[in-house]
Amino acid sequence: MECNERWKGIEEHYREIPRFRELLNYDKLIEKVRQKDDILSIVDELIDWGPSENEQEAAIKEVLALVTEDDYDLLVIAGGKHTWTNTVRLLKSVGYPRNKKALPSLILLLRDLNWPGTREGMEALKNANDADKNVLIPILEIAIEEAYNTDDGNWLAWIREFLEFAQIDEIAFTTHEVYSLLNCADW
Repeated sequence: MECNERWKGIEEHYREIPRFRELLNYDKLIEKVRQKDDILSIVDELIDWGPSENEQEAAIKEVLALVTEDDYDLLVIAGGKHTWTNTVRLLKSVGYPRNKKALPSLILLLRDLNWPGTREGMEALKNANDADKNVLIPILEIAIEEAYNTDDGNWLAWIREFLEFAQIDEIAFTTHEVYSLLNCADW
């Protein structure tokens, strides 16, 4: 895939959610990825269709050896749907707190639970919440507000589904108002 096409697709994915872009420090992330061409080629190694299970495991180990914890937040953004399953497997395997910088990207995957890696991403998010009850709530609150502001009832529904899965209830949220936006979910 041409680099410009990749950035166009990434830009499309994040344009409509400005507060999440801010949370991710998106512009700096994009510049960081552009400066690290090796990350683009490494992430492409995480392709989850075609290679055998052994080849996929080897790619995950290679990425773990080459990408530092400081760059874990780039993995979901630099990849695409064709790499998300293995990217999420990698992020889940390193666990919290090592994957802390990638948590907003994992919450973005909740926009559609049919996307590759999303269900395993829910487990990684739950594990982070189990380790640190305060880490996800600020990110989830922004996600809920972004989903509401962009009329993304599907994302609201999947966030609610995640909250149920992770056993996070309303009392964990800083305001009732943000939590009540989940009532606007499509289902």
